Amino acid sequence: MRKCDVGGQAIIEGVMMRGSKGLATAVRTPNGKIEVKVKKTKPITKKYRILNIPVIRGAAVLIDSLIVSINTLNYSASFFEEDEEESKFDIWLKKKLGDKGANDLIVTITMMISLLVAAGLFLGIPTAVASIFKSMGLSPIILNLIESAIRITILISYMYLISKLDDIYRVFQYHGAEHKTIFCYEAEEKLTVENVRKFGRLHPRCGTNFLFLTMIVSIVLFTLTGWGGFWQRLILRIVLMPIVAGITYELIKWLGRTESKLGKIIAYPGLKLQELTTKEPDDAQLEVAIKSLMAAEGIEYKKTIGELLIDGNKILKEADVETYILDTQLLLGKVLGKDKLYLITNKEEEVNKFKEREFYKLINKRKEKMPIKYILKSAEFMGLDFHVQEGVLIPRGDTEILVEETLKTIEDDREYTVCDLCCGSGAIGISIAYLRENTKVDLIDYYDIPERVTKRNITKHNLNSRATFIKSDLLEEVINQQKKYDILVSNPPYIKEEVIETLMDDVKKYEPHTALSGGEDGLYFYKKIVDDSDKILNKDGILAFEIGHDQGKEVSDLMIEKGYKNVRIVKDLAGHDRVVIGEL
Repeated sequence: MRKCDVGGQAIIEGVMMRGSKGLATAVRTPNGKIEVKVKKTKPITKKYRILNIPVIRGAAVLIDSLIVSINTLNYSASFFEEDEEESKFDIWLKKKLGDKGANDLIVTITMMISLLVAAGLFLGIPTAVASIFKSMGLSPIILNLIESAIRITILISYMYLISKLDDIYRVFQYHGAEHKTIFCYEAEEKLTVENVRKFGRLHPRCGTNFLFLTMIVSIVLFTLTGWGGFWQRLILRIVLMPIVAGITYELIKWLGRTESKLGKIIAYPGLKLQELTTKEPDDAQLEVAIKSLMAAEGIEYKKTIGELLIDGNKILKEADVETYILDTQLLLGKVLGKDKLYLITNKEEEVNKFKEREFYKLINKRKEKMPIKYILKSAEFMGLDFHVQEGVLIPRGDTEILVEETLKTIEDDREYTVCDLCCGSGAIGISIAYLRENTKVDLIDYYDIPERVTKRNITKHNLNSRATFIKSDLLEEVINQQKKYDILVSNPPYIKEEVIETLMDDVKKYEPHTALSGGEDGLYFYKKIVDDSDKILNKDGILAFEIGHDQGKEVSDLMIEKGYKNVRIVKDLAGHDRVVIGEL
């Protein structure tokens, strides 16, 4: 097992770690993200060599740790402070001393108060209570032992009581996460939540051990000082505390290195105390501790394909994306340029940081309900792959019925001219041209994005010689050009305006409103197209529409009134009206 000098501290919703690259603080912010701050600083014993002398360094490290601890707690607390106006005193203090000076002063005062409270609680009270027993004629050694027993009782009681507070309980969970992570690192295993979870939360180099061993060392040291008056004893104990801290520090360092039975015996009581000061963390807390240690040690962690799949599944499942497993595979496959089989059979393969970031960007888009096909910029239609993006309607499987019914009207022994009106991505017209080599197709739309997308799809399917995009407000341009067609096929906007707000988020938030809204009754575009259709259709020309499930009669009536014959309604696989087709 690796021996390392990494140490840490649990803070408010986070963990601070001190490692070879500096001091790293990771905090889980209220929005769920992990903020990591790294401060490149050396321990005080490395800054000043004189303070690295055994025993002396223990006192120096204790003071340095208190300062770091208060600063770190202030930093973590800053993420959870409510928006409050600064007090007049805060403003005055910052004006006089500046932000850094004011903070340093507050840290100093806080540290002094903490030391005074600790001295009163763990030195003053035990000394005063033990003095009561002096009248019984007990020896100084016995009195010192009574004082120490009272001090240990106060310590254990204090730890037990604060562990019952909800906020402190969470801090103790982060304390457990810190220990588990350090254990995993010492065991030279990869720092993953799964690996860290299996390690114990009781560590021999813990601050709880330090507190308990401080008590034991002070019992031995204070027993040698006799038993004078109250103030004499109190002052003597305060003066001797640096020596107690120094000896305890050396003992803790030794416990961190040794595997001997003696070391385990000495560490045992402190480890048992950690059952109070550490609690089992959840996976989110382990993740914070891992981030902190890796930053402190300068470790760049690369996630595997398997880990990214697990993360993506979890994020999308929590966002109520029903197809979370398939979507995660598709998004990671897009980033890596691999298919699903490759992902499943190469789960241990590491992914570089750039591609990892790209994956999470796509996952977050899907989490916000952006349609998967917009993210992939690809949609399959009639067995063909089409480029799609925001600004064009995503081709649906139901629309294939419109193409299939149109293809039935195209005979092999003659050439046809086809007009795809409101073409969007061009999926309908391009599919017809691709599947019937005796057709020439004009694809019409009014907006810039459909123009770019349709032209790209024409080129993609090598149809530049037989498919042409025309920018036009419905049929206006082709009427002006006096063009004639054998077939007019269209999937116009047909959803009633009032219904659009009831659609799923991935439709109403992302798909173009212009491709959805058919006006107040949903029939606006059908009426316009039917009225103008006879101006561009040849005799016996075919008009074919995709329709909403409840529009079959209304659209067929419009066509019949215009003089269309053999008008029929075709249902989709769900039994709903889907296509109206007729001859002029």
